[in-house]
Amino acid sequence: MIKTGFGNFAVTLSRQDFADFFDLIKKNTAEQLLSSDLYNKTIVIPTPCEGIKILLSPKELNELFLMLDTADTELRSQELISLFGSH
Repeated sequence: MIKTGFGNFAVTLSRQDFADFFDLIKKNTAEQLLSSDLYNKTIVIPTPCEGIKILLSPKELNELFLMLDTADTELRSQELISLFGSH
């Protein structure tokens, strides 16, 4: 399980759920690149929980993307290392 905290929310995700969440954030980040107002919370990120959504500004979305990208790189590195360590 992967525990992720950002701003005022925290989630615990399986590896696959983390990958899906990261893909969703990547997609939304790419769509918001040309936003003119970096600080206005206009981006709504759905969650699997009915009625609960994450509300972010473009700046916050980019910060979340960078954090998840770093975590994803670390997870992939650990997975590769574990492949070599088991032989």
